Amino acid sequence: MRIAGPPGWLGPTATFMTLLRAAPPGVAVAFADQDDVWLPEKLALGLAALKPHAGPALYCSRQWLVDEHLRLLAPSVPLRKPPGFPASLTQNIATGCTVMLNPAAASLIAASRPPSSTLHDWWSYLVISAVGGTLIVDPTPTVQYRQHGANMVGAPRSTHRRALAALLRGPDTFMNVLRAHVAALRAQPTLTSPASAPVIETLHTALHAGWTERRQALRVPGLTRQTWAETMLFRWWFLLG
Repeated sequence: MRIAGPPGWLGPTATFMTLLRAAPPGVAVAFADQDDVWLPEKLALGLAALKPHAGPALYCSRQWLVDEHLRLLAPSVPLRKPPGFPASLTQNIATGCTVMLNPAAASLIAASRPPSSTLHDWWSYLVISAVGGTLIVDPTPTVQYRQHGANMVGAPRSTHRRALAALLRGPDTFMNVLRAHVAALRAQPTLTSPASAPVIETLHTALHAGWTERRQALRVPGLTRQTWAETMLFRWWFLLG
């Protein structure tokens, strides 16, 4: 199918949203990056995992990290904590080249308005978790995720490297994305469940207040990253930012 989209370079999020909105209704959708290689069983595994769910559901998996010549480097880092909301505000665990959406999830995300600073995979994970949908993380690698100098994001090979990468990026980029995510969810009430909406209000208030309010907001259950060190870094940035 040929799509007559907006001319020029759109960036990854706007490009994937354009494609998602052009998809026919009632079908499952898989995100595909041009430089990664799907393993033969990827679609079958994703579709089988999504099939039992009528409500919004997102599937993602681990990956084999490979170099530009598809030489194996390592498997991606496994999750230490289950995915969900509000952890989805602090960290993306859904690598885009593995993400599949069932029809309900594809429709919901296609109708949403992501902030310009987000990425399509993080936004999809955030929306499905915030609305109370189903999150499926397959421990079986389904993609060869190519690592090279032109990666938009890339994948660190260990939790230590992931924490170091976050530290080197600094707080400004992360806090800007956090504020944008909170504002976007708050502006679109259909993207939040009755359980997640109060959390968004708490964080919105804290992000526009001082140290005391932010410290209280950090008591929200589940507002953590995958490791203790990453969570401590997040909390420090949240208090400062």
